[in-house]
Amino acid sequence: MSRFLKGPFLLAAAILALGYGATRLVNRSGLRNYPQLQSVDIPAPRFPKPGAKVSGTTWINSPPLTWAKLRGKVVLIDFWEYTCINCIRTFANNKRWYARYHKYGFDIIGVHAPEFFFAYDVNNVRAAVKRFGLPYPIVADDWFYIWKSYHNSSWPARYLVDAKGIIRYIRIGEGGDHDMELAIRELLKRAHPGLKFPASYTIPPPRNAFAPACGIPTEEMYMGPMYPGRGSLANPQGYAPGKTVDYKLPAHVADGQAILSGRWQTDPSGMIYEGKAQQPGPKAARLEMRYHARQLYSVINVVHGKPSRLYIQQDGRWLTKANKGVSVKIDAQGRSYIDVAVPRMYYLVANPRFGSHEVTLFPTARGLMVDSFTFGDNCQVNFPHL
Repeated sequence: MSRFLKGPFLLAAAILALGYGATRLVNRSGLRNYPQLQSVDIPAPRFPKPGAKVSGTTWINSPPLTWAKLRGKVVLIDFWEYTCINCIRTFANNKRWYARYHKYGFDIIGVHAPEFFFAYDVNNVRAAVKRFGLPYPIVADDWFYIWKSYHNSSWPARYLVDAKGIIRYIRIGEGGDHDMELAIRELLKRAHPGLKFPASYTIPPPRNAFAPACGIPTEEMYMGPMYPGRGSLANPQGYAPGKTVDYKLPAHVADGQAILSGRWQTDPSGMIYEGKAQQPGPKAARLEMRYHARQLYSVINVVHGKPSRLYIQQDGRWLTKANKGVSVKIDAQGRSYIDVAVPRMYYLVANPRFGSHEVTLFPTARGLMVDSFTFGDNCQVNFPHL
């Protein structure tokens, strides 16, 4: 699965938009075909010239790179965003591949393309790179220079480039890791004939973490109206861009929707609490949402720059050690909460099994902003929750 910037595009159409003929989509190099990957034959677009200010790019973990410097290496171009759960779930394998194959001439370049306004701040990206422990070069592509040159449309998206600078394989969205590792090995062996890898470098079998048997969770929910038609707010008052509204809580919230009570301001990216300081209670302002999944995540930030506490209940009860996400703490009164200090994705709920639930969030101070909710199924729990 993946996040799309402007809705899902057909991969072939995106590739053709690069200006290559349809025959270039056919891999004529004698390379293997992997069912989980798109096989192509396209020269990799150039990176911005070092020092070119018009590109809006900043390199992290590395000086600016060019294909001339990377000549002879097999390179994975990985488009990601630091609040994107679909991207976060790919990091473990990215790091494993880098640890295994970097010494053989393999490199990864993570291209960070921001989704929410705070992700344009390169300091937030640097903090995320450190938190996730990403050891390979990262480039913050704030003006989408690299994104556009690849005609990319989603997070995550991975483009595997051979030692001659030709894109050979593409994977849009999560998954395909078994075939991607096989492709990495193939391109490395072609670049270095006779190369052999240790027998201990076993490759996990293919898996489909989105199979119906895993459970089909609620689709991603955006709290703001930045993507027309995808906002999840269900109050009758609706959105009021740039304005603060005293919302009244409807009697019911449907799956995949959220409702508010109290004073909230509409921002393109989400809803900002602008009411008085409060503690959770029957009459307190809140956000309620209903979902079906196993795990619940939320992108949250504080627009006034002051850390803020956010209390959380599920199905009218406080979370416990048995179902709280790793971002959640429990106070002396048994109430579950998170301290929102930086803009990021927070891990709210980790249920022991897939199911339908209603979640209530109680902000405690002005400036807390809820941007989105994302979800995990039964097959998407075993990844580092950083």
